Amino acid sequence: MAPPIVSQDTPDIESILELNPRVNKTAKVTPTAVTKKEKLNWKRNSDKGCTSCSNVYKNDFRDIKHTTLSERGALKEASRCLKCADAPCQKSCPTQLDIKTFITSIANKNYYGAARQILSDNPLGLTCGMICPTSDLCVGSCNLYASEEGPINIGGLQHFATEMDLELQLPQKLNFIYLQEDEHSPSGLG
Repeated sequence: MAPPIVSQDTPDIESILELNPRVNKTAKVTPTAVTKKEKLNWKRNSDKGCTSCSNVYKNDFRDIKHTTLSERGALKEASRCLKCADAPCQKSCPTQLDIKTFITSIANKNYYGAARQILSDNPLGLTCGMICPTSDLCVGSCNLYASEEGPINIGGLQHFATEMDLELQLPQKLNFIYLQEDEHSPSGLG
């Protein structure tokens, strides 16, 4: 009698994402109020939760610093990622970036794929990589938060990937949508 199959082998995600990461065709946005409410369920650094802070620095960006990693630093940081099945970092992102995918792309030196993944989920990926309070969001929920080396520098990796994409200077691919003029549109009334 054959032993029962308890679980299946997980797919080799690194080989799947090595050359062509899956890119969503539409952005998925979660309202901030919903993210803050859900954050109470899985937040690892509860002392920085929204209910306990006084928000003195709510609109103060003085702590922002240039976080672009070197290529070597980014590869080292990306290789530390555990690629968690539940991905608490992804759940804590208000723009729902596929963090696990873009970090895997960076680890495979596919910087264009990483930037493409980031910018398909969030067109303002470079700006968000620089100013997003990652310590309160994705980095704060990283499973490596309590480890000796600390959590993954997700904001730095995001900034690195989008900066590398800018350095490639690839022309943008424009998709024009032509609308048919009809009597119900403002342009068809004249």
